[in-house]
Amino acid sequence: MYLRMTCIAASALALGSVANADIVYSDFTDTAQEGDSVSFEINGLNYEFGIQTGGPLNYAYITTTSEGAGIFVPIATPLNARNFAAGANIGTITSVLNMFPLGGGSENVNLTMYDYVSGDGDFAPETTGYAGFGFGSGVDFNYGWIEFTLYAEGDFEFIDINGWAYNDVVNESITVGQIPAPGAFALLALGGLAGRRRRQG
Repeated sequence: MYLRMTCIAASALALGSVANADIVYSDFTDTAQEGDSVSFEINGLNYEFGIQTGGPLNYAYITTTSEGAGIFVPIATPLNARNFAAGANIGTITSVLNMFPLGGGSENVNLTMYDYVSGDGDFAPETTGYAGFGFGSGVDFNYGWIEFTLYAEGDFEFIDINGWAYNDVVNESITVGQIPAPGAFALLALGGLAGRRRRQG
């Protein structure tokens, strides 16, 4: 895993971010291409996504390098990140999920979003989807979503992050795509953030 660029969303109240009611939202965007990765922070914890290449490896991934942070995956297939649909629920009642990895740096594992060699993975190219994430300890967690788009241009593969949100009330669920709005919650249209691709120079 090579960190070629680091883009930190240091505060959820920073540029492009808003907080209202119990949902913390950021419209943070960035792009990684083959062989690159992007590192960013949510609530002071580090998450990373990118496209790993080299030898037989060629896959898009998401991971975390912070203790107490995790990515949601199906229990049955713990090495593949799950693509959630807009409107799905992420929280304590989502029994098919597990936090992974949840530990120190030596325990971190890249979670495959899409394998370009085998074609396995829930995040197919030219689609927009959501990964679940959380942070906490013991049985107490905050739950959230991150929106991604995978796509190709010419001979190169890219992955965009289009924004993220989490419920700042411990152990309360969040609806995938849910963002704060004045006096009510808004729900992003499926793929509503897609297309805001930022190219790396």
